[in-house]
Amino acid sequence: MVNTDTKKEAVSPVVGVMLMLVVTIIIAAVVSGFGTGMIGDTPTATPASVRYVGISPGGTDKVLDDGFVGLIFEVTGGSIDLEKLKFYIYGSDYGGGGEAYMTYNDVPWSKYHIGGEGSNANQLKYQFNNPGEGTLAYDPDEFYSSRMMKFTNLDYTGEGMCPGETILTTGDRFILFFEYFTPQTATSYSVSPPTLGFGMHRNTGTGASTAFQSGAVYANGDGQGILSGLDGTVYWDGYLKASDII
Repeated sequence: MVNTDTKKEAVSPVVGVMLMLVVTIIIAAVVSGFGTGMIGDTPTATPASVRYVGISPGGTDKVLDDGFVGLIFEVTGGSIDLEKLKFYIYGSDYGGGGEAYMTYNDVPWSKYHIGGEGSNANQLKYQFNNPGEGTLAYDPDEFYSSRMMKFTNLDYTGEGMCPGETILTTGDRFILFFEYFTPQTATSYSVSPPTLGFGMHRNTGTGASTAFQSGAVYANGDGQGILSGLDGTVYWDGYLKASDII
């Protein structure tokens, strides 16, 4: 005789529904996690962005030097550290061409402001230079302690300058000092475009008469500048033009 009284085991309908709900909730949580960024790539900091504003030509008086000479930049996003920037300058026209690198620590050369070590007043009166002895509200030797400096305004007394403040955020501006500016000049023989000159001694300790490097570039579309980080990040790459003069 065959025994037909067998037991069949199965998941009850209630437990089955509960399992389906749990699976559904888990899938929804995973999808939500991807959608909100909880799962996936780790967010990275927003990179800094910098805008080139123009050329500061050094004021209105070559004798008084009532203004600062250099290139003006503005941070338009993120933050940057001036101590981690470098500036490349290249020109093919002036003096047969040349190039140079400037960093935060390549301080402006004192021979190019009145009263600075090695300066020559008779020579400087033909150029627009940075303010010097007797004009700044600071000791010029301490004031020109870096090639790049944050500022709130370019008052030649130095009241609007911020030496030592190296971390800049959105809206902050800084100047990259050049040593002199000469406007466009014309003679019966030739025309000289607006010119930006530079000189670096890099604290060699051997005196102001031994420049590590010096030169100049024309602001006529020939002089090229590249502002970048020491890590190679390029913030600005462009050519200096007369229309850039502020």
